[in-house]
Amino acid sequence: MSLEIELKNVALRFPKPDGCGCLTVYEGFNLEVEQGSFTVLLGPSGCGKSTLLNVINGLLRPSEVDVLNVFGKDLRQNPDLTRRMAYVFQSPRLLKWKTLRGNVVFGLRGLGVQPKEKWDELMDRYFGIVGLSDYVNYYPHQVSGGMQQRAAIVRAWVNEPRILLMDEPFSHLDEISAGELRRELIKLWSQEQPRRTIIFVTHDLSEAIHLGENILMLTKCPAQVFHAEKIDIPWPRLEGDDRIFELEKRLRRMFFEQVGIQV
Repeated sequence: MSLEIELKNVALRFPKPDGCGCLTVYEGFNLEVEQGSFTVLLGPSGCGKSTLLNVINGLLRPSEVDVLNVFGKDLRQNPDLTRRMAYVFQSPRLLKWKTLRGNVVFGLRGLGVQPKEKWDELMDRYFGIVGLSDYVNYYPHQVSGGMQQRAAIVRAWVNEPRILLMDEPFSHLDEISAGELRRELIKLWSQEQPRRTIIFVTHDLSEAIHLGENILMLTKCPAQVFHAEKIDIPWPRLEGDDRIFELEKRLRRMFFEQVGIQV
């Protein structure tokens, strides 16, 4: 399988507010993500997980980098490659004065990669998949937080991105709503061929194991990948599965030991 994203020797530094030196987020950071994979970035708060998404989609330029390739091309020389990416944030970020459908239309119009004659078909399809067909004319304040986040996922998915960047999109939801959305996301991702490439940021180990095909565990800043885990357990992954329990126990021990906590 070909590489969708390749980063080599990334360094990223920000001047400290007091003017004394720099905060180093990455130094010699490397990342490879295969096309069509579901990769989870797992690490402690403040280790640079969300920042890495901003590097991948071109919002942040590294202080130094040897390779910054997306779809096999240098992102620095081909900034339009970001039009083939989509972002789902921690909060839905829906426009309050537009309906759920209006918010998706706003996303379609803004990116401009889908021909207008396909809009209705795309919206009907993806609203249907996430169970929102009967709510497209509701405003954000008229639906639950989970339904708002489903609409945000539809807004990203209708543009049919090759890469979907997801920054802790379920962290503000209750566990029942979050669990439902995890299942919806896996269904959406797994039923399409070719599969889209997803990079999902979380600090929740259980969420990482239930979703990810690949888990990359990051250190504190300056961040490095200290462990990569390939998970072969098929979906849906159930809480009572002994394989899930044993994997979570092993990775939790590794994570605690890495940050200096004895278990």
